[in-house]
Amino acid sequence: MGLDISAISQIRPIDIPEDIELWSDAYYDWEQEQDFDGSVWNLYRHPHFTEQSEGTPEGAVVGEGESHSFRAGSYSGYGEWRNLLSKLALGIGAKDLWDKVDDGGYREIPFSQHINFSDADGVIGPVAAEKLYNDYVRYEKDIMNMLDRFYLKFEDEEIDGDTFYWFKQKYKDWKEAFRIASDNGAVIFH
Repeated sequence: MGLDISAISQIRPIDIPEDIELWSDAYYDWEQEQDFDGSVWNLYRHPHFTEQSEGTPEGAVVGEGESHSFRAGSYSGYGEWRNLLSKLALGIGAKDLWDKVDDGGYREIPFSQHINFSDADGVIGPVAAEKLYNDYVRYEKDIMNMLDRFYLKFEDEEIDGDTFYWFKQKYKDWKEAFRIASDNGAVIFH
């Protein structure tokens, strides 16, 4: 078990006939008959993270543009990655960011809509995706410099070689996912 991520762009809501249960044999038969020009997704707007899903419809959509999928890791591994991102970008762990979020006013904090999001399900829509993509581009050099410092043990925080390369690869995956989703799309946590 773990967290998989799919990013899609140019989404279009679709109506599934009421008599067809999602993901049943009848559903797959219906989907095949439709000959959609893209992949079908059932989007879940997480009720605790409504800001992140802004601009995204709830329910069935077709992603007619680009797509990108990757494994974010086990749930605990993803949590470690997200915590490292928070330390590198903000100088505080994810839990400290979550405490700030509880006090409100976090919208402008870099990466906050990503770090303060479900680790299991939900969608990040095009509005937050555009902001996050810009964060990933704008702060990449600084974050990679700080990552080097952690790896070379110039800081109190230290990481090993596996963590160093793993973080870099996932950073690229997340940046690409948010780029794609910023084009009327979504980053889907599943």
